[in-house]
Order: sequence, then C-alpha cells, then structure tokens
Amino acid sequence: MKRVVVLFVAVLTCAVTVPARQRAVRSAGNPVDAHVFAKLVQEGIAPAAPASDAEFLRRVTLDLTGAIPTAAEAQAFLADTAPDKRARKIDALLASEAFNDRWTMWLGDLVQNVQVSQSSNEFYLGRNAYYRWIRESIAARKPYDAMVRELLAGEGISFDVGVANYIVRQVQRNGPPQDTYDNLAAHSAEKFLGLPALCISCHDGVGHLESVNWYLRNKKREDFWKTAAFFAQTRVRAERLDEGTTPFRITVEANPQGAYRLNTTDGNKSPRQPRSGQASVVAPAFLLTGEQPKPGEPLRAAYGRMLTADRQFARATVNQLWKEMFGRGLVEPVNGFDLAKLDTQASHPELLEDLASEFIAKNYSLRELLRTLALSRAYQLSAAYDGPHPDESYFARRQPRRLQAEMLFDAVGSATGSRPQFLVPGIGFVRKAMQLPDPLEGGRSPAGMLMDACGRGDRDEIARSNDSSIAQALALMNDPVVVNRVRRAPGNTVQVTLAASSDPNVVAEKLYLAALSRYPSSEEKRIAAEYLQGGPLVERAEDLLYVLINSLEFLFS
Repeated sequence: MKRVVVLFVAVLTCAVTVPARQRAVRSAGNPVDAHVFAKLVQEGIAPAAPASDAEFLRRVTLDLTGAIPTAAEAQAFLADTAPDKRARKIDALLASEAFNDRWTMWLGDLVQNVQVSQSSNEFYLGRNAYYRWIRESIAARKPYDAMVRELLAGEGISFDVGVANYIVRQVQRNGPPQDTYDNLAAHSAEKFLGLPALCISCHDGVGHLESVNWYLRNKKREDFWKTAAFFAQTRVRAERLDEGTTPFRITVEANPQGAYRLNTTDGNKSPRQPRSGQASVVAPAFLLTGEQPKPGEPLRAAYGRMLTADRQFARATVNQLWKEMFGRGLVEPVNGFDLAKLDTQASHPELLEDLASEFIAKNYSLRELLRTLALSRAYQLSAAYDGPHPDESYFARRQPRRLQAEMLFDAVGSATGSRPQFLVPGIGFVRKAMQLPDPLEGGRSPAGMLMDACGRGDRDEIARSNDSSIAQALALMNDPVVVNRVRRAPGNTVQVTLAASSDPNVVAEKLYLAALSRYPSSEEKRIAAEYLQGGPLVERAEDLLYVLINSLEFLFS
C-alpha cells in the first residue's frame, strides 16, 4: 500500500516491544522444568524472563490450535486476574475444535496424506477418507499408539476406509512389490520410531554409517528385509469405477500367500539376492528386538504391536511433539535417533526418558503430553533475552519461528476479519487453510500460491519449511490476498472498528488487538494516533493494519 510512510513503518517496527516480566504458571513436579532449569543452573545460563500474558496467549493459541487469538479472546484473557488463567486457557484450547484442525494437519504431514505423489495415487476420495479418520481419531482422543496400530494394519477400500491409505500412499508403482514393502518399512521406522532406516535398505551399515548412525552401522540389509517382510502378506488392487474413467478404486487386503522373496534385479533398489546359505524367503522380525510374530498373528498387526510397545515409539513421539512446541527437538533431527548414543545425542536425555514414561503412563495421550509441555515454565519463557543468546538446545528462551504457511494465511484472515472460502472436492467449503486436507488444495489460486511461497510443501518431494525469504516478505507486502483484505469492506476489521469509534486511540487499540493480540504500548499508541489523525481515517486505519500484519511480531511466534 503505497501511501504507507516508510518512516512510520520503521518507527512502529522499532516500537513493537513485549512487556518483560509477568507471572507465569508454576506447575509443581513438571518434568520439563526439573531438567531444563537444572541444566541452565549447571551451565551458568540465566533463563529469559517469563513471557507476558499477551506473548503467552498468542504463542500457546498458535501452537495448540494453529490460530491467533481473536481480539475478543485477547481482551478477555488480558483482563482476567485469576492466578490459574493460563492453565484454564491451555485446557480450553486442548478441548477446542481448532485443536483438532491443527493436529490433524500435523499428523497429515507426518503420514504424508496427499491425493497424488510421484509414486502413488490416493485420489481425492482416498485422501478425504484418510483425513476424516485422522480428524475423528484426534477429536475422539484416541490413544496415539492405537492410531498407529490401526494405520499399520489397515485394510479395505481406500475411498471408504481411511486407514487403508497408509498402505496406498507408500505403493511404488514402477517396481516389484518388494519396493512397496521397503517403502512401508522405512516410512514406519522414520515416522513412528525416529530412525533413518532407509539407509540400510540397499546395503549393510558397516562401512557406510559409522559417521552417521552408530546403531544402524551394526545392522545389515537383511535386518531391514525382515522388517519389510511384515508387509509382504498385503495385496493392493486397483479397479476402475467406470470404464475409461479415473479415479481407480483401491482395495488393500490380506494376501496369506505373500512373502518377501529375494528374487529381484530391477526396480528402485539394488538386487535382492540371498547370500550363500541364506533362504530365498525372508521371515519377518522386528528391527529393534528381533521379535517374530506369534503363530497365526496377522503380520502387520504383529508389527504394529511390537512397534508401539517399544519404548523408542514413545521417545520418538515425545520428541516430535516437543519440536512442535519448542521449535527444535530434544534430538535433532527428529528422524535421526541413534539408539547407541541416547545418553549423549539428546540435549536433555533424562528429560526425554521422563516424558516418554509419562506419555506411556497417560495412555499415549497427545493432549496430556501437550498439556505438560504447555504448562511448563520453560515453555512460558519470553523470546526477549538480555545479553548474548545461548545455544538453542538449552531452551533458555523462546526461539521465535515464522508461522507455518496455513497458520500465516489464517492469521491474516483473522486479523482483517476477512476469510476466503476454499472449495475442497468431496468435502465442500472450508473457511480456514488449517482445515485443508492436503497442501495441494488451492493449487494455482492466489491463496494457494501465497501459501506455497510460505513453504507449505507438498507432502512428497517438497518438505514443509518455516524458513523466511525476501520473496515471502514481498508477497506479504504486495499480494492482493493480503492487501485487498486490509481495505475496508462490509464486516471486516477496519469497517467494524470505525463503525464503533472514530477515536484514534480506540482505533489503534482495536487494530493492535486484532493483529497482535495485545494492546499497544503508550509510545506505540501515541505514534499510531498521530498517524491516524494525519489524513483520511479510513485510509490511515487500513495503513496501520497493513503495517501490523507485515511486522515481525505478526509473522513470528
């Protein structure tokens, strides 16, 4: 918006500050605080001050629900003087429909639910069934271990049975069936155990992984084949719904005669051939323990039982959720666990073990684990820090990170009071990007291109990213998706604000609450009021909202 004065942008950006010290929730016995603060004391590192109520509110609402607080929610929270208001807010967010949206997006990313990829097709019908199953499971508070077992053992018509799409998504169309079994073994180990097992799908670890993963260095390709063999008694059939049309109806079913055979010379892997004295058919055995299925036990059900019962499943899940809340994992990367170095690889190994134990004891509840993290004093530290910033692995302060693409898009909609609709095939209209079932929706529309520029990825070859770029900054400053929604229109923020008051001080407060979830400081209010009085109020109010949306405080949390 060309009429925005550069000086105003600079002064306002410099004036954006966060009140330093306010009361934080102190939760006795929280394992997070016991370990994080003990290490800070040991290393002589001072923690940041507690986050202000406004900083905490915006952070926890984004982290738990993927949305910024509304102006009314911010006003109510900031006016609340009860000592337990943060705990009550956390519980309310955990119980909200927006929580279900945000964590459905998270799990959809993890299992890569997408209608089409380079190697497989779920089609939008399968993608929708998968999305509904994920969301209904999270809404029903289904234990996470039960969800994973259902995924690994899923059967049925993929357009009707969501969990069948876990298998469909990993089908390798241009190779022998062993390629698909390998995909499933590698994917399940990476996503549910945090192990980069793909490394041993083509060769033994010895001579390759000494500098990468000492645990996997001791594993052989045969160990990987044994895990892949759990998927060998699975058949995927595709049939046309109508002659000459797509999509294909895909059925996942048991194939009792299936076996993992060492008989391939083509496909996407090096040849699979038995060594001297080795059988040509591989019997299934769990990678971490060597455990074999019980007599008569369906192989994929056996694998799900072993995987979710292993403590590494709890560690990996805790680490993934910790990263969602704190910005980096206790182990980095989250899919790079080295089980031979657990005592040294994690930044806080005892904390990782304590949280894994708590996760197991609380029946693998995602909400309970997230509640523990959000209630901790460590989570509620301010992003502001006096002096040189300590290494991020100490968690001495909040590490600000750019809002992920869908969160950012929805935040603009919330701040401006103008939410576009997305028409999703087979689902209908949705009003939030956080409700989109995969990142291909929106396509080449202006909204879709803006989210693509902000790193939403494609759940296939392009990973999700929160990295910033000049292109993103220019898009947010010039894209009509942003600019047009800032302008006054019936029912949007500027129109509603000006209809209620023409007092520059009131207008400034309302726009700050809408965009930044807080009141302006006295200096910010003075600058904003002077600007609002310096020209047509409508235009100046639009300018102020535009500047706030393009501020670092809006874009980062």
